[in-house]
Amino acid sequence: MKRASMMSRMAKRGFTLVEMMVVVVILATLVGLGAMGVAKTMRGAENAKRSAFARTVTSAIAAYKAEMDDFPFPDGTSAVSFGTVSDNKTDVSNVDVMMLLLGRNTSGKRDSSKRAYITDSSMLYVCEGKRVTKLDERLASGSISGNAMIGFPVTMAKTGVSKYKTMSGARAFAPIQIKFDVELDDCQVSIPGDGAFSSVIKLN
Repeated sequence: MKRASMMSRMAKRGFTLVEMMVVVVILATLVGLGAMGVAKTMRGAENAKRSAFARTVTSAIAAYKAEMDDFPFPDGTSAVSFGTVSDNKTDVSNVDVMMLLLGRNTSGKRDSSKRAYITDSSMLYVCEGKRVTKLDERLASGSISGNAMIGFPVTMAKTGVSKYKTMSGARAFAPIQIKFDVELDDCQVSIPGDGAFSSVIKLN
């Protein structure tokens, strides 16, 4: 009888403050670990998406070259790299190249006389200054400036490197980089991924 009464009093007592704090700390740790895992998975998915599209652009350029017997250069250019970044500023735009592959004229309007070598542009974004919008929406609303960049938004990874600490978690933009080499009759397409701090445009 006495033991039953003691157990009844313990049941009514509930958790102590220390016990509650231990539970909260454990839950917070689990949530933190889960969030880190989700963020890493999302960045991996973003990189995979960019890599897949780089292969799509490479195939489109190869198809263009086979039909036109020339690379999709903008008028008056030869061996050049499009979509490069230096000190977080664009060097040369790749808009004209992408417009040719999308079957559009230099103003971004659909040209019925041009074949579209890339039919799905839904993953692409256009960066004009620090303004990033979906490419399809930008094309629908008007022409694209030759100073704009075409590529993907980037989720920046956290870093302990002091040089890049201010960029940790910042929004950034990864432009498609197309390198033509006429002498070697070759082209390479790449898109900087997560952590490529020197090859992205910092947006804030």
